[in-house]
Amino acid sequence: MGSIASKVLAASAGRDRVMDAVKALALLLVIAGHSLAWTVTSSGSVINTLDAVPYMFPLTWVLQILPLFFLLAGAGLTRLAAARDSRGYLVRLTRLSAPALPLIAVAMVLALIAGVFAGQDAGRAAGLLPVQLVWFLGVYLVLVAAAPLLVRFSGPLAIAIWLVLILGVDLLRINVNELIGWVNLILVWGLFAAIGTRLERLRTVRRPILAIGVIVFAAAAIIAIVVGPYSPALISTDAVKGISNLAPPTIVLALVGLAQICLLLLLWPLLQRALDRDRLWVPIAIFASRAMEIYLWHMLVFTLAIAGMIGLGIAPAALSPLWWLQHIAVAAVVLGVVWFAAPGLGRLARSLAGQLARPFPRLSLGTAWARGLLVIAAIALLCVSESGVAEPVTLRSVLLLPYVPLAALLVLGIVVGIATKASAGVDRVLGSGRSG
Repeated sequence: MGSIASKVLAASAGRDRVMDAVKALALLLVIAGHSLAWTVTSSGSVINTLDAVPYMFPLTWVLQILPLFFLLAGAGLTRLAAARDSRGYLVRLTRLSAPALPLIAVAMVLALIAGVFAGQDAGRAAGLLPVQLVWFLGVYLVLVAAAPLLVRFSGPLAIAIWLVLILGVDLLRINVNELIGWVNLILVWGLFAAIGTRLERLRTVRRPILAIGVIVFAAAAIIAIVVGPYSPALISTDAVKGISNLAPPTIVLALVGLAQICLLLLLWPLLQRALDRDRLWVPIAIFASRAMEIYLWHMLVFTLAIAGMIGLGIAPAALSPLWWLQHIAVAAVVLGVVWFAAPGLGRLARSLAGQLARPFPRLSLGTAWARGLLVIAAIALLCVSESGVAEPVTLRSVLLLPYVPLAALLVLGIVVGIATKASAGVDRVLGSGRSG
């Protein structure tokens, strides 16, 4: 164990422990939320647990801390925006997109098998549930492409304008056309990333101001729920009245996220002192090293596990002792499987990126081309997350965009291949420049 700890400490030397820990915690809480979100009914169907026990919606305010992930992701965009070469964009494109390729392909095959043996509805579910979470990567890629804009529009006045725009989109969603609300998919998460570009300066804000910020933003979110047509839950559910605050996000989620940011900044010194203890840091660092693979793949394994529960006819009442036992057991199995598979999945993604790059010539891409590739990959991922990959050669529309699952997978593979080869080319150019 001592040698493992020393290796972890050496590998994580120089990293900001609070940032890594909070990003890992944000992903872990999403997984925890998904592990509780399903309940098998006596009829053999699966419902959202909130549909059975809607009074548990306050739990979503604890489990939904993805705003903090985007905040901390934004902190890494400042240096990227200042760089004159495209390597940072290309490396991020490959690192974020390559892991999604095998997941999408496996979900596509699973959907075909489920459709043949369990019917069309089961096929659609198998082609959607495992890949819904790649929306997160799609939005992330858009924000990486927009890094210079996020850095430029991140001051206090700009943040106020962000909030006005978010509220304006909500009003158009409510009063004109609900599809307009999807603009907030970029605006809300982009708000947190923009704030993240100023994280170093924000950490110097005085504690009383941060405490006031927590209270004011949380109160504003509650007022918006009381006054407006918003759901009090921070996930999508029909269990409580009101429009979804997550799909697409709303001003409520934006305000809650700002309260979370103020709270994190308030607690930062305390977290830093705690994480300075190597005994606490080492297990967190180990989990953080596998967090993205676990996040991406856990829904696929959960889908298989839930199908097993349906097949066995195990359908305890929501929140009953047997229900808790069932969910703890399933979560333990799922996390165990994905935990041990994560290193292999990471290697698979890197190997796949390398193989996809082989057919392409050495390219020299500027930052504008690199950002264009990021947007193309993002659109493919967002379409996959919204419409799934069942019926892979069937043409459909996603927010007015034509979409064919197999074509989206091929486009994503081509983009990853080009980006991988081009980033290697940039490395060679930079290396020869330094040697000269």
